[in-house]
Amino acid sequence: MGIKEKILMIITIILLVIMIVMACYNLYNKQNDSNKDSNIINEIDLNETTKTNIEEVENETVTENVTNNNTTPTIQPNVTENEINSDYVGTEEQETTNNVQTEEKKVIELVKNEYGTDQGVSFNIANKDGNIYHVSVNDTNTTAVIAWYSVDISTNTVTQQ
Repeated sequence: MGIKEKILMIITIILLVIMIVMACYNLYNKQNDSNKDSNIINEIDLNETTKTNIEEVENETVTENVTNNNTTPTIQPNVTENEINSDYVGTEEQETTNNVQTEEKKVIELVKNEYGTDQGVSFNIANKDGNIYHVSVNDTNTTAVIAWYSVDISTNTVTQQ
């Protein structure tokens, strides 16, 4: 091997080492950038949460009730027109819910009357097939089923299974 070939080999090795170092550096920077991005996202989420909490506190009015030289603060939230109540149930939905609840109460009462006592037992509606409810009578201590009843809510008839 001549001197030219040795120089060419040394230059090739140096270039290869430089390329490996640059690749590692780029990989390291990409990881740092992704960490910075996630930190920025977390910081944005934290800022939004903090802003929401501050707005909630600002929407509360503190009034003081003074009695016998003692002051007790009372916190009353301000309700704005833009607030949305997620628990709101429309009139039609409320009527449907009330009808189902009253039907279920009626079914339980019919089974209680048929069974005779409600001491030491619980009544559970297992399922509903059309107008027919299937109700179990369970021992409250062991939760074992004592009896099964079918109740036709349209005719108010109770039959033991």
